[in-house]
Amino acid sequence: MGVFRGLNKIRVRLTLGFAAAFLGMTLFGALSYYYFVGMEQKLLFLSQADHMLNTVLEARRYEKNYFLYHHEKDFQQALTYLGQHLSLLEAEREHLSRASGPAAWQALRGLAADYRRHFVAIHELLASGAGTGDPRLQAAEGRLRASGQALIQRSEAIARQERQGISFLLREYRPLLVVFLAVLLGIGGLLAYVLIARLVKPLHTIEEATQVVAQGQFATIPWKGGRDEIGSLVHGFNRMVVQLRHNNEQMVQTEKLTALGTLTSGVAHELNNPLNNISTSCQILLEELGQEVSDYHRELLAAIEGQVSKARDIVSSLLEFARQREFELRREELRAVVEEALKLVRGEVPHSVQLRLDVPRGIALELDKHHMVQALLNLILNAVQAMPRGGLLTIRGRRDRQKNQVLLEVADTGQGIPPEVLPRIFDPFFTTKGVGQGTGLGLSITYGIIERHHGRIQAQSEPGRGTRFIITLPLGPAEE
Repeated sequence: MGVFRGLNKIRVRLTLGFAAAFLGMTLFGALSYYYFVGMEQKLLFLSQADHMLNTVLEARRYEKNYFLYHHEKDFQQALTYLGQHLSLLEAEREHLSRASGPAAWQALRGLAADYRRHFVAIHELLASGAGTGDPRLQAAEGRLRASGQALIQRSEAIARQERQGISFLLREYRPLLVVFLAVLLGIGGLLAYVLIARLVKPLHTIEEATQVVAQGQFATIPWKGGRDEIGSLVHGFNRMVVQLRHNNEQMVQTEKLTALGTLTSGVAHELNNPLNNISTSCQILLEELGQEVSDYHRELLAAIEGQVSKARDIVSSLLEFARQREFELRREELRAVVEEALKLVRGEVPHSVQLRLDVPRGIALELDKHHMVQALLNLILNAVQAMPRGGLLTIRGRRDRQKNQVLLEVADTGQGIPPEVLPRIFDPFFTTKGVGQGTGLGLSITYGIIERHHGRIQAQSEPGRGTRFIITLPLGPAEE
């Protein structure tokens, strides 16, 4: 299975393609060398066969001259060419025996020897004074012509056989050349497909996606391909886009909180004075009227005082949200900070809510204890309020040395948050509680505190099964 998975890699496919092309070219080169060597040998022997045929033809030509003029030099010249023919036969004995068999070489050599013997016999008869009408001379001439004709035919047959062998090699080599070119073309087409379909087009898609991201649209690339190099690149690009989208959302949220903090700070200060005047007026009326005021009016004044107190709490929350207190980062143990928050909220946790604390001791990091306790209080109270019928509240922490960070999780088994609401839970003044039951600033304040610690907070929720807030905080150098 690992071998087949390896074939999904582009570099493996390209390597195999080039290896196949190299192997094919090597095989074709070896076959071509084999055919060319064979053809060269046949061409060389064909040249020798033609030379042998020419020596026989020259010997026959001088034979005819000798019969016409009886010149000694014609006889000697004929024997010279015949000697060259025999020398060529000896030189090409191995090739001729391999091509036509030892019997063919023996037959050709025998014909040449017979031709020479008959020619010498005629020369001796003529030298002894035999005339043209001598029956012995006529019989010898007949044998000479027959052996000469047979020698020519056999030499022509050898040359013709070599030419046919060369033609056969050419005919056999031609389809191999066509097949090799077809295979080479197929491998080239396959490599072109891999380069274009699996490399060039995806890279063009990634290039277009980067331009889209540069315009501020954090869209991922839908990828249905395999887990090859391009697939890994696309998945890495998508992870980067998701992280950029998250960072952009954090930046927008931070800018939103900063702008809103400036606005709410001014509003809160403007509201404080009228609220103080109303509260003071109510107290003065109650003191001056004393027993003269009716119970009904006393209840109205008490209600006014109560609403003023609630309004002051809202203004106090607004001021806390807007206040940019300087962080005092100190090395704190995470479990101690969590336990501090639990002490403060212990009275708000009903008996129907079980608490599970799973934060190891020894995890220390740079924190502003006051602000971090406030952030945890908001998360714990939200979790408790999400479980009116009871449930399990879990606070879990762990250290990730590989990423040099701490993960702190606050989870409940409450009613959960609807998916359409989840993206807005960190927005200021956004709340799903009833009128008068919350300001909608708790999670916004928590978000700002975590962000000022250079951390991140994210929420995961499933309606009917609960909500989980995951806080990621960086570890200091001492933890590395």
